[in-house]
Amino acid sequence: MKRLFNLATSGDALRAGSLSVCLFLSAGVGQAETLSEAWQIALERDLTLLSANSRVEAAEADLAAAKAQRYPILSASGTVMTMDETPAFDFGAAGIPVQLPLYEGSTVVTSDARVTVPLFTSGALSHGITAAESGLGSSKFQALSVAMDTKLSVADAYIGVLRAHSNLKVADSNLRSLTAHAADVEEMFSAGLVPRNDHLSAQVALADAQQRQLQATNQLDLARAGYNRGLDRPLDTEVVLETKTPVVQLDFPAADLEGLTAMALERRPELGGMDEGAVALRAQADATKARGLPQVALTGGYTYLENQFLNQEDYWMVGVGVRWDLFDSGRTRHAADALSRRARALSQNRRNMESIVALQVRQSWLDLSESRQRLKAVARSVEQSEENLRVVRDRYRNGEGTNTEVLDAQALSNLSQQNYDNARYDIELSRIRLARAVGLL
Repeated sequence: MKRLFNLATSGDALRAGSLSVCLFLSAGVGQAETLSEAWQIALERDLTLLSANSRVEAAEADLAAAKAQRYPILSASGTVMTMDETPAFDFGAAGIPVQLPLYEGSTVVTSDARVTVPLFTSGALSHGITAAESGLGSSKFQALSVAMDTKLSVADAYIGVLRAHSNLKVADSNLRSLTAHAADVEEMFSAGLVPRNDHLSAQVALADAQQRQLQATNQLDLARAGYNRGLDRPLDTEVVLETKTPVVQLDFPAADLEGLTAMALERRPELGGMDEGAVALRAQADATKARGLPQVALTGGYTYLENQFLNQEDYWMVGVGVRWDLFDSGRTRHAADALSRRARALSQNRRNMESIVALQVRQSWLDLSESRQRLKAVARSVEQSEENLRVVRDRYRNGEGTNTEVLDAQALSNLSQQNYDNARYDIELSRIRLARAVGLL
């Protein structure tokens, strides 16, 4: 729904524009979108999160593949060969002029089926499964981190729309007030009660108010478009949001900075993902080392060889095979060492991330404290500035004040309302950012 607002300076046009704003607000009653609903939409549509979930599914497949290596492998093969001549046993060297053909004709058919079961792998399989399990855990932590970032981004856009709407209301109020003041000055100037510079300054202030109202309208439209983009919707989709605060309920088991920091170090998915990633790399290093040690497997199979010389054409077999790479020019050792060093680097990054998390918690906690104190400081200033504006305008009409005092009082009223609204929305955004920093979002 687009706002209808005429920028003409007549009082009727301004009242019509203000009425359209009121109608817009009332239209959203009962169908306003909450932040929780916006989060649900974003979590279902965000492409970055969908990609992270796909990586989780890939890690689950890796784990299933690692576990499947413990079980039998059944393989089958077959060959049909056509040779230019039929191979035969030649006994001429023994003085016997006899040749016995090995196959019937020049076409040979062979087939083979085998079952292989690992009996002992020196720990390669168990370490591989551990690596896959930790890789899955790391992927899940990463997906959780992306989900939290998605929710924070949506919350920022949501509150951005509310903030832009409040700024537009202030701009509308400012325009109405200055329009009324300009009308008063026009009347008094026509009666010769005020100088021309009062009339001119009132008109200039009114033009500035019109410009600010236009800017606020554009900012609101951009804020709505950004919000819609975060929910993967057309940019011009109608946006009607729930405006009451708090915009979402959040519970913090700990209230002090020390407790919140300790909770963050325990709950943040980024840290958990690094822990799991380091475990996975170390397990991969152990698996790499183990593959260079003795590997024992049980093999059973069936072989068919078409011929007319052997006493039968098909055979069953069973055997135990052992493989041990005694020397590989250091390939296994270097590969395992590379994985171990990557695990060490990840652990070192983890310690660096701890300080980043602690700083994020501190900043969010201080921002929240500051916003609450600001709200207390400006809570009464809105009423006081409005009363001050009323008194100053009355004095001016009675010839006891100046036009400059009226304009200053109007600017002070605007500033007080904006400070109050900003403090309210800063509290909401700081609460959500603190929840993200702690790992509770």
